Amino acid sequence: MSTVSPTPAPQAVPASGGLSNAEILQWQGRFRRVFVLLIGFGTIALKWTGVINADSVVARSIGAHSALLLGSGLIVAYFVFVQLMMTVLARRGVAGPDAVIVTVIADMALLFSAVYVITPPSEYSRALIIAIFPVQFTQLYFGQRATIYNLASVSVFYTVIVLAAADHGMLPGLAERFWDLSLFIVGTMLFVLLQGHIAKRLQRIVQVFERAQEGDFSLRYDEALDRMPDAITVVGRAYNRMRGRLETIVLTDPLSGCFNRRGFDQLVTREVSRAIRGGHPLSVLALDVDYFKRINDEYGHLTGDEVLREMGLLLRETARLGDVVARYGGEEFEILAPDTNHEGAQILADRIQHAFHTRPFAAVGVERAITISIGIASDVARNDRIASVLIARADEALYVAKRNGRDRNELWHPGMRAFDGSLPGRRSIEMGAVKPDG
Repeated sequence: MSTVSPTPAPQAVPASGGLSNAEILQWQGRFRRVFVLLIGFGTIALKWTGVINADSVVARSIGAHSALLLGSGLIVAYFVFVQLMMTVLARRGVAGPDAVIVTVIADMALLFSAVYVITPPSEYSRALIIAIFPVQFTQLYFGQRATIYNLASVSVFYTVIVLAAADHGMLPGLAERFWDLSLFIVGTMLFVLLQGHIAKRLQRIVQVFERAQEGDFSLRYDEALDRMPDAITVVGRAYNRMRGRLETIVLTDPLSGCFNRRGFDQLVTREVSRAIRGGHPLSVLALDVDYFKRINDEYGHLTGDEVLREMGLLLRETARLGDVVARYGGEEFEILAPDTNHEGAQILADRIQHAFHTRPFAAVGVERAITISIGIASDVARNDRIASVLIARADEALYVAKRNGRDRNELWHPGMRAFDGSLPGRRSIEMGAVKPDG
């Protein structure tokens, strides 16, 4: 029967590492300062020189130039607020949701205050046009909750300046003004929903790549959830096509064709979780080629590599469906046998050794027999430490098999010690006392 092995060919398939609120507010603060200085003072300069109309509710009350000076004061106050915010963020390095909301409200307070102070009431719709941009930035970088606060601030501040202008008799046709606000709210809400949908799909892509970064390629991008396929879908499909190939490259030992240590550890974690849920037994077999150093010395390292390649193929063919075969390092291999008690593991070890006895290795010819020693450990999975415990026990049983003559298997039992003073499962230079030549 065949074994679990890395995918040989490509198949069809927090956020970590993302920017924090503090980082986003920091760079946006630099943008805010430049924007306010250029647009704010540029507008005031044009109104001061009479290039554009400076008539406003406040200008009617205190004079045009005084109103423009008041507008300049608002801009300076906002500039100071942004600078203080950036200083605090630089010192603390963190910013909670409240800091985002305060910033959003401050943006809208400046915008609509300045509009009320220096803009004719008939042009209040300009404030709604300008507000589109901070709403987009808020949705893009801070999500829907902050965006709702942004829209609420727009609605409140716009309503206040419209009613104040109407109270001064400078803004007839209130229904038209609130119709403008309604159109703004509907349009931006549609944008928020669309942007939120895109953000969720991007998060799915990020999750897929984060799992892949950890060496887990079990998650694929579910393009069936994309009701409106677009560039994000194209990226997801490209990952799905490459998933099998990436899995092979990252998790497979290129020489033996078995899993490498990273792939073995990943699959062990998955199998252990499943075994704990069901209370199933697990077994680990630690395998080591006997006198492998002599093979390298007599035939050369290229022949030794061919032996490992043939060994990997033989182990994968001999192991059972569901067993995880991995090259752990050098000529050392590990097999995880799920749902297998010590009797089943013993049968598997006997079958593997029989395969080595009956199948000649082409790399060295029939004149040279290649044998292996096997250590076996089994137990019921009760906690997530079971894998490390079984690997340690199987490792020690392997030492005992080497010490007792090689070309045999040993089942770990309580009280077993490979050699005096050893730690179970510790592969160290002390191994030389047991198998100086493999």
